[in-house]
Amino acid sequence: MAEKDNENISREERLNIEEKAIQALLQYGVKFSIPLKITPAPVPKRIQWWNRYFSKHPKSWRDSRIPKDWDVEITEIADVNIGTTREVYMRNFHVKPLYLGTIDFIRMLSIEIEYNEGDLQENPIQESSKLLKYVPQMAKIAAVAVLNCCSISDPLYKGVNELAKFFQEHLTAMRLLKLCQVIKQMMDKADFTSSIRLMLQVETTTKPRADRVE
Repeated sequence: MAEKDNENISREERLNIEEKAIQALLQYGVKFSIPLKITPAPVPKRIQWWNRYFSKHPKSWRDSRIPKDWDVEITEIADVNIGTTREVYMRNFHVKPLYLGTIDFIRMLSIEIEYNEGDLQENPIQESSKLLKYVPQMAKIAAVAVLNCCSISDPLYKGVNELAKFFQEHLTAMRLLKLCQVIKQMMDKADFTSSIRLMLQVETTTKPRADRVE
């Protein structure tokens, strides 16, 4: 009996930790980085010389191959091929709490993805291969969540397609899947449904006043 109580307590604690993690995710968003496919260029010697002798007035330098609006930094990562670390450019992203318009747009993109669970269970390899055609759509969903702005639904706005193309070229299928899972959690459908129920309950329990002017 005592062992069962301990199991119940640990299960409740686990659920509590998971709930706090989800709430933190919804409140602060999530950050992630993607390595670029270009080798970091060394800082020009003239810039190094200037910063060495005029440290109070340093000059910054940026690789011209990287767009100015990208958040990029140099990071050392382990390279299993050479058995040591190497420097890479990492592009940083921050998926912030999603606006209602972003959630609605993601919902519109999601309903275009179709699959049959029964067929997937019977022929997992064949059906999984068919689902690869939705990779561009999933990359677009990820791009919409990252941008999270009022321009995402504008047909003339190129930001969504440009970022979706970047994700397709730099993300593995597994990382794209994990990113979409995080986005799904951030959409917070359960709390939104609870809010709708609460509003309906308030509406049905509020009695109309006889003196109310329509």
